[in-house]
Amino acid sequence: MVLMTDKIIIGGILESTDLNMVSILSAPNQPGVAGKILTQLGINKINVEFITVSENLEGTADITFCFKSEYKDRVRKLLKSMKGIVRARGDKWQDDIAILVVYGPHFKEKPAISGKMCEQLGKYKINILGVSTSISSISCIIGESSLEKAKDALLEAFKLPE
Repeated sequence: MVLMTDKIIIGGILESTDLNMVSILSAPNQPGVAGKILTQLGINKINVEFITVSENLEGTADITFCFKSEYKDRVRKLLKSMKGIVRARGDKWQDDIAILVVYGPHFKEKPAISGKMCEQLGKYKINILGVSTSISSISCIIGESSLEKAKDALLEAFKLPE
C-alpha cells in the first residue's frame, strides 16, 4: 500500500514548452466536429500535443488543444476559415503554455499518481489549465513561467528510476 507521504516510483517526467492553447467553446456536440478540426491541422502539418473534448452545461462541446507557438497565426486562420463548419460560440487563447507529463509504467496499479500530481502542483500554487491521462501517463497544462517550480514540486512527491 502506498501512503500519501511516501514518494511514488514513476518512469519519468517529460516537458513540452513554447506552446499555445486554444479552447473552442460551445461547438455542436456531435460526431465529427473535433475530427474536422484535427484533420485540417494535420493536413497543414500542425501537430497537436494535447487535446481534450468535453460536454459543458449547455450540452455543447468544448474542445481544447495545444500546439507549438510558431503555428499560432496559421491555427487562427484555419479556425477562422472553419467557422461555418465548426459553428462554435467563441474561442479562448492562451500563450506561454507548458505541458508536464508524469509517466509509468504500471499506472493502473498506482491509483494515487494523478491525485498526487495535482495535489503537489496545488500545494505550490501552480494552476492546472488542463489535464489528460492515458493508461501510462498524466499530462498537466500549466503556465510556462511556473515550469521550474512545478518540476521541483513533482520531484518532491515522485521518485525517478535510478
